[in-house]
Amino acid sequence: MKVNSITRAGSVDPTPGIPEELHNSTDKILAYAGISREKAYQFQSNLKTFINMKDKSFSDPSSRPIRAQLSATFFEAYTSVFKRVQEEDNSDQLYLMFLYFGYMDERLLSVEQINTLYKLAKEIPKQSGGSIYHLKSWLQEVFQRTREPSVNEFGLDYHEVFVEMKRRQEVTDKDKPAYDADLDGRLNHEINNLFKLGQRLCYGQTSGYLPILHGEMASHDLEASLVTPAKIEASLNKLLAVDFSAFHREIVFSHTNRQLAPELIMKPVLPEIILIPCFGQRSVMWQVLSGKVKTSPGRFLFPLFTNKDLDDLMIDAVGQFRWDLSKNMSSYVINKANEISLYSDYSDYIQFYAKNRELSADARDKLKTIVKRYRNNPRNIFAADYQTWINYESNGLLRLNKVAREILFKHCPFSRTIRDNLLTNPQYNAIITQFNNARLKQCKILEARYMKVSKTENLDPDLMENMIYYKS
Repeated sequence: MKVNSITRAGSVDPTPGIPEELHNSTDKILAYAGISREKAYQFQSNLKTFINMKDKSFSDPSSRPIRAQLSATFFEAYTSVFKRVQEEDNSDQLYLMFLYFGYMDERLLSVEQINTLYKLAKEIPKQSGGSIYHLKSWLQEVFQRTREPSVNEFGLDYHEVFVEMKRRQEVTDKDKPAYDADLDGRLNHEINNLFKLGQRLCYGQTSGYLPILHGEMASHDLEASLVTPAKIEASLNKLLAVDFSAFHREIVFSHTNRQLAPELIMKPVLPEIILIPCFGQRSVMWQVLSGKVKTSPGRFLFPLFTNKDLDDLMIDAVGQFRWDLSKNMSSYVINKANEISLYSDYSDYIQFYAKNRELSADARDKLKTIVKRYRNNPRNIFAADYQTWINYESNGLLRLNKVAREILFKHCPFSRTIRDNLLTNPQYNAIITQFNNARLKQCKILEARYMKVSKTENLDPDLMENMIYYKS
């Protein structure tokens, strides 16, 4: 592979015990990316300073310019390497390690860690997970226009950014076709928004963030810490075994032959999950919908490596998703006074808890402390209660107060197996019995309604899914 030579900030002795193609990794990556000679020299100089730092957490304010330059050049190189690898269909291990893991320099990791990444870079392309993507494969989807770019930090998607630019008179309607067809523009939008901010959020710590993978960040065994599509899928299924309706949403269904009037049904829409090159501590619910229609999937971000419990990260992401989806759907409701939703019920619970007679004085005092801890943010309070709901309440370990329990059961009901197990619990008996009776009644109504359709044609899969939902 021919790459342009650059002026080095100082020679690096070959690291024994790693593949030869990884020697002088930074030089090769920057050259392949076409980074200018001056910028590459500055990058190498700052990287050398970083390597020699005893405290790599960047707690010293004087290190901020170093971090800023390293980060800016990293993302510039990432964009260029991705495009060139796509164009050339290049399977060079070095560039795959850079794109998959954020690996950049052999001096930043141990020999064992480097060889682990080298092995994993060969295995990752073989991994598949339906709607679960590594960042490289996700960017490929966006670049090839099979997926729409994500929202930015202000909640604007790629097309809404154009509208904002038009409002500022930077573009006109004549520029729209070229803007929509601009593959580089789509890619830059995704890297500058989803990747840049998403990686920082997945890292999850206030100091020490750098987009380049290094030893102090990767504090645990890399292979054991790797988040794979199979692990994500297992964690997701584990949660759905408790909260079966987590990804169901109410949509309007129109019958094909119009034998029946349009009706509201519950439809499951699983999220798109993107694994971000990072050794991180957090999952991120990036966006609740990926389009304007209510049936478009949400998007979650997970760190590619983590030493945290993956199930807890999944519960946190789904808790945020449940809240934001309910809030989003509430925006379609005209009569807010009669609205029944997780968002409205839980918001009222937090806002008026001090006057809620169903709460004991002790429960109100505890809730007051929680509200203060989460700075009166109902979304974060709900996410914490949702963790408790899945991890404890589902096992009969009572941690929530009566009001919170009833709201969560109403909008995040347990699966049939768990309901059956909790039926003998005095705190659950009444609400489970009421829930089961309401579902049984709804099933009878649907069966009678759908019988009219099934006499003349096969029942639509969406209607069959709707029946399964209410029978669950």
